[in-house]
Amino acid sequence: MKRIIIGFIICLLFANCNKKEKRITHLRDSYIISYEDKKIKNYYDSIERKNKIKIPPPPRKVFYSDNQLIIDNQNNLFFYQKEYIQILCDFGFIDDSIPEFLGIKPKDIVKIPQNSLNDFLSENTLTKDRQILIIASQNDTIKNKSFLHFLDHNKIPTYLIRRTTQEEDTVLHYKKTKKYYYSDEIKWDTTRIKLPTKN
Repeated sequence: MKRIIIGFIICLLFANCNKKEKRITHLRDSYIISYEDKKIKNYYDSIERKNKIKIPPPPRKVFYSDNQLIIDNQNNLFFYQKEYIQILCDFGFIDDSIPEFLGIKPKDIVKIPQNSLNDFLSENTLTKDRQILIIASQNDTIKNKSFLHFLDHNKIPTYLIRRTTQEEDTVLHYKKTKKYYYSDEIKWDTTRIKLPTKN
């Protein structure tokens, strides 16, 4: 009888441990972009040190794809799409750490209700041939609960998380303030954006 009771108590303890683990994985309270980027860099550096060989660098930072999700500094969710221009080779990129000017307009950006993020992204991303999502945040630390839930239950095969670009910040400001936006009147910081060359 003692063995049965002891066995039952041990089973209860293991069951409780499993429940705690499950709770912990679903209670992510933030995502820190710089921390995650640093983790990836450290991982690649450690492989190089361990194997003492030069390995290819991590995939280069991509600024845009067909679908972009923006999380503003008040945790609101926005979405815009752009036509994807495929680049077949990487030759000719002198500085790919500066994003290109896209010509986004405030009307191109739509606000997503907090409780509809998964459904919205599934409907607008998973129905395409290229199921890639770029996630951009105005803050380094993301605490939006809908987004964190999306990360835990993500169905999109490829996504990248980065900070917002100067153009995204500017256009989003004009959308939220409902002011008239004309890109030629903006004083763009050319160290942060590649403007198209004028003929």
